[in-house]
Amino acid sequence: MHRLKRRFHKARSLRHDCFVADYTEYTASQVGVVMSETPFDDIEAFHLQSGRHPVSYLAVNLEEHPSFIKHIENCECFFLSTTPCDRPWLLFLELKYCKARNIGSHAAKAIHQMACVLRKLVDENVIEADRYRIYFNYSSPSNNRRQPFTHFMHTPADVLDLIEQYDAYYLGFNHLIIAGPQFIRAPKIRI
Repeated sequence: MHRLKRRFHKARSLRHDCFVADYTEYTASQVGVVMSETPFDDIEAFHLQSGRHPVSYLAVNLEEHPSFIKHIENCECFFLSTTPCDRPWLLFLELKYCKARNIGSHAAKAIHQMACVLRKLVDENVIEADRYRIYFNYSSPSNNRRQPFTHFMHTPADVLDLIEQYDAYYLGFNHLIIAGPQFIRAPKIRI
């Protein structure tokens, strides 16, 4: 954990909800990824919700660490449970603001971006991947009615390949819940 905190000195320690939005397209790159503990009122965002029992975690906005993302394709951010347990969760997040018909075409790139960050964390000895329960989450905040996005892009065999290749669970939601220090879960969706 100390290596992680040294490498990502701007990481935020949180115990409650976190909202993530990417203003890059809306501000002509004047503002990029923003993390907030309160909802945004001017843009759709991803929501990481604290569960019944608050869990301490780190939130790392990768745009605030340009030396780390230099020369790699990267996702927006990642979150890491810091509450002591056997196998804490590690959640990578990639946001794609796109039309509903384009959700599937961005999926492979989103996976690649999250995998590149994971690989670099391991290569730099910042984390030992096998000590974490890893989640890749692809979010399209402007498309709330099409969740989970993974169901429109991958067969069950594709998902098993992702788990085997990266030892990561692949999710496709705009809203996830911290179920505890070891698990992330999707909210119940009304049909």
